[in-house]
Amino acid sequence: MGTRRAGSIVNFASIAVIRSSPLHAYGPVKAAILKLTEHLATEWGPKGLRVNCVSPGPVLTPPMHHAIDKGLRDRKRMEATPANGRIVLPREAALSVAFLLSDNASAVTGVNLPVDNSSLVTDAWAFFGGLRPQT
Repeated sequence: MGTRRAGSIVNFASIAVIRSSPLHAYGPVKAAILKLTEHLATEWGPKGLRVNCVSPGPVLTPPMHHAIDKGLRDRKRMEATPANGRIVLPREAALSVAFLLSDNASAVTGVNLPVDNSSLVTDAWAFFGGLRPQT
């Protein structure tokens, strides 16, 4: 990529880099990935390389299904936070990566793209009884 002076890298972090969570090792490690993304985007940008980061919220992967089935995650609670009332699908996370790798994102570098169905902007609503029911 450096010799071609073109290319795109997408790293994976987590919304745990943006909000506090009980994941005391996971969150800081993901935060380091985000910082690395920003540093590399700055350093490699003049060489024609773009470096971005995707930060998913909960994604309905096979391990997530397993955690739900074992009672380690509460699916109803996870679906109550996002405004659209559902968990991110693996395909949706993949499509965000495909966008950042594509020429459609040619002016996008050094960003962190949360893919979380709005969990980050709706989580504080729980303090006020949760999202308003649809009428």
